[in-house]
Amino acid sequence: MKRHLAVGMLLQGVVTSIFAQSSVTLYGSIDNGLTYVNNLGGHSSVMFQSGISKDNSLGFTGVEDLGDGMTALFKIENGFSSTTGALGQGGLMFGKQAYVGLAQNSVGQITLGRQYDFTILLDPYMSCFTCGIYSVENADLDRASGERLNNSAQFRSADFKGFTFGTMYAFGQGAGALTTNAGRAISANAKYTHGPFSAIVVYTDINGAPIRAGSLGVPTVLGVPVQSSTTLTVDKQRIVAVGALYELGAWTPSVTYSNTELKLGATTATDQILRLGTTYRVRPDVLLAGQLSADRFQQARWYTINTGFHYFLSKRTDLYFDVAAQRATGPGTKASVFLTAPSSTNSQFVSHAGIKHVF
Repeated sequence: MKRHLAVGMLLQGVVTSIFAQSSVTLYGSIDNGLTYVNNLGGHSSVMFQSGISKDNSLGFTGVEDLGDGMTALFKIENGFSSTTGALGQGGLMFGKQAYVGLAQNSVGQITLGRQYDFTILLDPYMSCFTCGIYSVENADLDRASGERLNNSAQFRSADFKGFTFGTMYAFGQGAGALTTNAGRAISANAKYTHGPFSAIVVYTDINGAPIRAGSLGVPTVLGVPVQSSTTLTVDKQRIVAVGALYELGAWTPSVTYSNTELKLGATTATDQILRLGTTYRVRPDVLLAGQLSADRFQQARWYTINTGFHYFLSKRTDLYFDVAAQRATGPGTKASVFLTAPSSTNSQFVSHAGIKHVF
């Protein structure tokens, strides 16, 4: 009897030790609100839109301590609409992220699966990313909204006295409705942080990249006539971007610049975007943000003002109000704020009021 009791206590200790070295976390966010657009193809529109302040998500992360500073890790995350309940990212179960990997505290981590390329690291340097997704360029040609690559291997370094870097390679997957890259894709970044100052440079190069050409607001893209719903797969999309910010007490001014080259056959075009903005923490529960951006694509120009107001009911829940106003110039160019649709004129105004909860 004593021997059985001793064995049971030993097994219980082993099981407890195993669970103490592993953990799985459920997390996510849900965001919904009401949007007004003054000109959507010639008509005003009032509609529900979800995921404007923060894209809706539900996910699981897990880590296992392997000893000697090494851990195993995973993340699976889906996106969804909180207006209809439908899955996002084309109906994929874990369309936002799905990867597994290993990490070593003093070196960094390597992960394999469906992951964001490094252009997503521009987000903290875009002051008005807190103003919602409307601060993204019309067709998101610089991928700043957060775009993924399938079949990818990614390395992120540990922090070396404020300096971090990363590299990423994604294998080509051929054409298809849910293809992120028909050919190979690479992405890299280098970031430096010292006290209140932070700066980053990002590079992404994709062969066979799908782009939202019809959302740009021009009649032709790379010589191809487009409608508002047109998606083109370009031969190459090459992005170079830089960003910097400086925390000045309640103020955090920032700047980003991106240069995106597109190639289709013998035709090439470059999109350049400059964003200047700041956040201002009025008090712990009130955050203001503003941004001015200038976007140039061939003969077309778009000038956009974004503002945002957040009132935090708690650390996890806030009420917010975002505004975007855009004016376009150039032959045949229309205003086209991201996630709406081109205006029938060269101007467009969008406002959105919503509530967001993060868990």
